[in-house]
Amino acid sequence: MNKFTCFFCLLILLIPLSGYSDVEESDIGFWKTEDCKKVSEAAEFFLYTSGEVLKTADKERIAGNEEESEKSYAAALFYSELSENAAKNFEAFCKK
Repeated sequence: MNKFTCFFCLLILLIPLSGYSDVEESDIGFWKTEDCKKVSEAAEFFLYTSGEVLKTADKERIAGNEEESEKSYAAALFYSELSENAAKNFEAFCKK
């Protein structure tokens, strides 16, 4: 019974330590905070780029360059999809 008591006391003392971890409070999910920040910045960059390419496509359409306008619209859609994918990854791996 004496061994059981010592083990029980040791267990009681170690329980508070089990809740301690090296994870910072700023870590917000499965991935490290710095990785999540990079994914978020990528989503922002791709969305911004999509908007800028869309402006170019509109200018080309107004100027009568239909072929170039269509290429720019396709590029804007591509960047928009990249942004969406990065945002989905952020939501899946960076949110609790």
